[in-house]
Amino acid sequence: MKKKLLTIVLSIGMIFSMSIGLSGCGDSSEETSQMVIGTGQFIDTLNPVTAWAMVSGEVFMLIYDPLVRKDDNLESIPCLAESWEVSEDNLTWTFTLAEASWQDGEPFTSEDVKFTYELFLSDVGSASMYGSYLTGIEDIQCPDDRTVVITTSEPKANMLQNSTPILPEHIWADFGEDEISTFANENPIGTGPYKFGELTDTSLTLLKYEDYFGTPGNVEAYSFVEYKNSDSTAQALKTGEIDAAMSLNVAQMDDLAAEDGIDVISGEVLGFTQLCINVKDDGVGNHILKDVDVRHAIDYCIDKQNGLDMAYLGAGTIGTTLINPSDKYHWEPTEDVLRSYDIDKANEILDDAGYIDNDGDGIREDSDGNPLEFDLISIADNAEEVKYGQIIKAGCIDAGIEVNCTTMDSGALYDQIIAYDYDMFIWGWGSDVDPGVILNVLTTDYGNEPGWSNARYDELYLKQAVTLDEDERIAMVQEMQQIAYEEAPYIVFVYSNTIQAIRSDKWEGYKMIPENGSYFFNLSIENYMNMKSK
Repeated sequence: MKKKLLTIVLSIGMIFSMSIGLSGCGDSSEETSQMVIGTGQFIDTLNPVTAWAMVSGEVFMLIYDPLVRKDDNLESIPCLAESWEVSEDNLTWTFTLAEASWQDGEPFTSEDVKFTYELFLSDVGSASMYGSYLTGIEDIQCPDDRTVVITTSEPKANMLQNSTPILPEHIWADFGEDEISTFANENPIGTGPYKFGELTDTSLTLLKYEDYFGTPGNVEAYSFVEYKNSDSTAQALKTGEIDAAMSLNVAQMDDLAAEDGIDVISGEVLGFTQLCINVKDDGVGNHILKDVDVRHAIDYCIDKQNGLDMAYLGAGTIGTTLINPSDKYHWEPTEDVLRSYDIDKANEILDDAGYIDNDGDGIREDSDGNPLEFDLISIADNAEEVKYGQIIKAGCIDAGIEVNCTTMDSGALYDQIIAYDYDMFIWGWGSDVDPGVILNVLTTDYGNEPGWSNARYDELYLKQAVTLDEDERIAMVQEMQQIAYEEAPYIVFVYSNTIQAIRSDKWEGYKMIPENGSYFFNLSIENYMNMKSK
């Protein structure tokens, strides 16, 4: 899912003045546990069909349950599905469901699963962040309230990676497709371990669901609050106004680590940050960028080690392809095809391709006299990406390529992306355990950001999704990465880490998930469930 950074100032006093019952029973003077988490981004909507912000997905994991969850090793474990079996031909999956209730007291049944999956398979739902999980499902039957039988057109490799939140049919079935796309879902009802409490412009509070069918969490309430920048977030953590922070800057690590009672980590997250290049045939961007030689030359101009050190202060790994290096599906370019920082090589490629500086101004031109001059957009409030843009600019000029760096807010950039009205931009993608999620962003049918299309890539995407043999699937996924690397619609330059911290003097029971990962935003709710106040 796309990373999003919004800027709304937090009024922290609102969080602690909420008139909500944080304790389900006991004397009103009894101390209750409420964890306040500061974040640099906020929910875009409470509607899972239209949401894209990562923090929205985090909230949905607590309010709603999927059939199958991830444990602290990101392995699939039962949730609303107590057990499952698959037919010999791998086309029919039978899920036995848990006895659970919706947070409004209505019983959860198999019909809720059928309704939800069919919603996300519909025109309005298929474009959502969960749509790709359900491709290939052909039929859903409910022989009784606790059984769902799902038939697929071909074997479905990601069936047990499906994190789609199950929605209550008795609430959502009243809406048509047009109404669903505009439904605010202001009081979301799920079966999950936490229920909706209160929403303000800058904060969202979730309350422990006392009748949860599974093992309940320890914390009575979680509040997600948005801060304007990482400096104010770090300060609030140091003063104890918040208990945890998700969106910190690597430059703050040493300062926070020196504080008594604060655990701070630099953890790996699934996903990457990339330079996206407009290659769409009928796009508004500079047509010269459709030449793969120019894209390769730009890649050779990027000093990725310097960018990692200067822009990200070393918090991450140099990027190359679409899947993280720690993942078994990752393909790493071999030395003979790797495009590492090499200005001489960039100049050689451009010379051979006929791009010459004919007028002596230091900028190369094509055969029609058009200069190799491109605009590069970064998101204004993302300091790392803005700085990286300047590093790209400095490298490109040495090869006779002029890069004009500009900034804008994420909303304005998004508008230009969908209109293909740009040359290049910097942004990032969050990913998931199953490789199909991130591979989908460059398929032709997805309507991908660079406007790129490759028939072999699309063919392999469909094949890997129905291949159950792991070795065969890995080979296909790696070939897809190799194709995308060679054609370079994206230049992946960093797998950045996330900097997060928790007040260890107040809380216990948390850990990095997985072992080299993060406290939050890790595709699991294990830390939310195991967290305890001291």
